[in-house]
Amino acid sequence: MAKKTGAKRALGVDRGGTHTRIVLVDGRGAELRRLVRPSGNFMALPGLIARTAAAWGLGPEVPAVVATRGAMTRKWRKPYLFKKLAGRIGLVDVISDAEAAYLAAHGERGGAALLIAGTGSVVFLKQAGVFRKFGGDNPPGGDPGSGLWLGSRFLSLSAAKRKGLSRRDRAAYARKALERAEAGDRAALVLVRLAQDRLAGLLSEAAAGRRSRGPFRVALAGGLMQNDFFRRGFVRLARELLSPVRISIAPLRCTAETAAAGMAARRRQGCGK
Repeated sequence: MAKKTGAKRALGVDRGGTHTRIVLVDGRGAELRRLVRPSGNFMALPGLIARTAAAWGLGPEVPAVVATRGAMTRKWRKPYLFKKLAGRIGLVDVISDAEAAYLAAHGERGGAALLIAGTGSVVFLKQAGVFRKFGGDNPPGGDPGSGLWLGSRFLSLSAAKRKGLSRRDRAAYARKALERAEAGDRAALVLVRLAQDRLAGLLSEAAAGRRSRGPFRVALAGGLMQNDFFRRGFVRLARELLSPVRISIAPLRCTAETAAAGMAARRRQGCGK
């Protein structure tokens, strides 16, 4: 009986810039187990997955999808994970964390977009099964409109010390900028509106690359978009900038790791097992 139930389970992993989340779901997509750990060095990821799978009594019969930063740009990561996890878990695919977030909002639907505004900023548009990336070049001063970009510029206006601060530390000052802007600080408001404008520009580029003329479904993710003040202002500005294109904001239907687990379950038969 346990074997039959186990055969219907699936594992999803989402390794983001801050945390790595692992979830086990049953055949109906209901969550059975969950683990959250700080994201360390990528080379340690296979060990974390293997130890978690062993602790949960999972083996190669359980399909898994791993979503990780850098999967699109560092092509060696996919074969590396397949090699390291062989015989430990039924790895089906390795995708980017952005693709997992897209799946969480839109499923397999094409013609929609995902805008991520966290430490970095990027827009992904899925067209004919292929993802196109807009932004996300990660320059030293931060992607335009990102938390790093906003925090760095806010630091230049404040008396806070900048020397020796890491990228993550500088990005953390974006929260201070938002607090000041919401309180009515004029200089902070100008910075925040400029960040929103830069992000709306990225979305406009993606909209121009669409083939459909219907409503443009867009999901919003990342730390900046979790701030209601920033999110509302961005949506208002984006709708003005992209008019007459009608923007439909799509909520995330589940977490990225749960979407990855669902992808593993759907591909189970394709694995021939």
